[in-house]
Amino acid sequence: MALQLNVNRMKLETKHEKRKYIQEVIFCISLATLTGLVVYQAFLYFNIAIFGWNLGLIFAPLTAGYVETYIANKLIGEDIGAISAFILFAYTTFYSFILKNPTLGFNLITIGSIAVILQAAFPTLINYLIFTVGAGVVLYFLGICKKINGFVSGQIKKFRCKYFHKEPTITEEVEKDYHFDEVKSNELINSLDFYFLTSTDPVKKRIVNLGQFHATVIVEKATIRTPPRPKEFEDETLYNLKMGKDECLVKIANKVKGAGGNGIIDLDIQYSLIGIGGDSYQVSAFGMGMYLSPKVINSNEFIKTGK
Repeated sequence: MALQLNVNRMKLETKHEKRKYIQEVIFCISLATLTGLVVYQAFLYFNIAIFGWNLGLIFAPLTAGYVETYIANKLIGEDIGAISAFILFAYTTFYSFILKNPTLGFNLITIGSIAVILQAAFPTLINYLIFTVGAGVVLYFLGICKKINGFVSGQIKKFRCKYFHKEPTITEEVEKDYHFDEVKSNELINSLDFYFLTSTDPVKKRIVNLGQFHATVIVEKATIRTPPRPKEFEDETLYNLKMGKDECLVKIANKVKGAGGNGIIDLDIQYSLIGIGGDSYQVSAFGMGMYLSPKVINSNEFIKTGK
């Protein structure tokens, strides 16, 4: 008996909650609809229009939908959809296009109003239809146009070959060889008669510190090809960076030599993208210039002799 009473009490509470929910929904829709009507009448009264088209046709449903959403979120805690916007759209359409001016019919303003109302009521669905389905249709159509254009061009070429004995011009782009000559690179670096050391403590040598040196080289990015050829693009990029690295080492070596040194320690080479959109590479070399000698030498003696 007690269990049955509890079940009946729960059913009554559920019915009461449903009734209360429906009342709150009706209140939100009614208040939002009334607000939209007031806005629409205000636009009519003050004749707020552009090129003869009253802006209340758009702003009245939009205001009603906004008010309904705001009140519903505050009162119920959820969005109930822009129902009042549909009501305002039906009213404004009937009043403006049928009752007052039945000759206007279906036009750009009604289409815009429908779009605004649907966007307010179903934002996720409408965005999906516009940006996904719509974009897919456009791209598919463009793809068909491209195929048609290719087919027509092919038929024209066949016609010219058959009746005018003109062979189609075939242009073949020669694939460039971007093989980097490591032997030549090593010969260039060795010909400098210069010590490049990444460590900070040369073994069994004596040094005079000449201070910090750096050199920078700007390298253009590889050419973007149509159609894309990733392997060739990668080969060209590596080739350009290696050439930039050698040029950077030559520059920093000449700077140290100009200061009376013959080597560099703690050498660090860095690569980075620069420019707008990363249209170039920057190769930078940093290190401590030095004069390196097999015998013990002090700074004063180095300054006097230059070695």
